Amino acid sequence: MARLLSFAATVLLLGGLGACQSVPASAPAVVRQVRSVGYGSVTVYPDYAELTVDAAFTRPRLKDAVAEVQGVVDQVLTLSKRFAPGPNDVRVSSTSSNKEFTYVRGKEVFAGFNSTQSVTVRITDLKRLTPYLEELLATRISRIKDLSYGHTRADSLRREADVLALLDAAKTADKMCAALQVKRGAVLEASDSSSPESSSGGYGQSADIELYGKGFGGRGFKTTPELLHFNSICTLASALE
Repeated sequence: MARLLSFAATVLLLGGLGACQSVPASAPAVVRQVRSVGYGSVTVYPDYAELTVDAAFTRPRLKDAVAEVQGVVDQVLTLSKRFAPGPNDVRVSSTSSNKEFTYVRGKEVFAGFNSTQSVTVRITDLKRLTPYLEELLATRISRIKDLSYGHTRADSLRREADVLALLDAAKTADKMCAALQVKRGAVLEASDSSSPESSSGGYGQSADIELYGKGFGGRGFKTTPELLHFNSICTLASALE
């Protein structure tokens, strides 16, 4: 009899504990929302051009190749600083020297020592780009490459495009709500959906002019720049009241 009473007490105790367990909380209410996409664009004319000039020579003696390169680079620096007077508008790379080989009747033959040095120049007055190139081509440089155009306020212009995209997304959301006869509430989320390819805030041309004596080779380029486009895409999520 005592055992039966003990078993019954255990069953009652377990039943009481089960009744005291908390009831699982209900899932949070889904917030009604509207999502919209906005687009912003700022178009400007570039305000600088940048290019790289190479001087390279191959001579039987290394010191002769280095000296010849240095003479041309000095000439390019003097010329460039007239057209690009800013403290950071002209940058010079270190000199690179290597042995150069050629093939004669299927055999590798030592041709001499090659020395190369590059000068990168930023022209902030685009009206002076063509006169600069004309004088540059009169020197003994070996190559002009990597011509690119950009804008000194590129970061600010991108942010301006972002703001325009956000405003456009808000206007789109308001129009959607008006069509549904509901009121737009607080903004839940705003994100930038732009891709790096969506803007041409700085672009380069496939410029590669190789100069052989007084002749030309490689791909040329035009000195008339195109407009720069700073584009932005914004995704907006807003609550519905």
